[in-house]
Amino acid sequence: MEDGTRVGPPKDLKQVSDTIWEIPTSFKKGMNVPARIIGTKSIIDAMDAGVYDQITNVATLPGIQKYALCMPDGHSAM
Repeated sequence: MEDGTRVGPPKDLKQVSDTIWEIPTSFKKGMNVPARIIGTKSIIDAMDAGVYDQITNVATLPGIQKYALCMPDGHSAM
């Protein structure tokens, strides 16, 4: 992108099923649960870095259970 924002998934992203993708807790210090993103490969590839940053931040919240979930329409506020 022209503004230098990275688009596409982080290298740690693993495919769980056809439409479920997971970022492990080892991705970011303080993550209490894995982050799961729902979407097709083309949707995942089109998401900007802000989406991955936001969902992994959610995974650090106290009291979160099992997974931090991001739906296919996930986007950053930028």
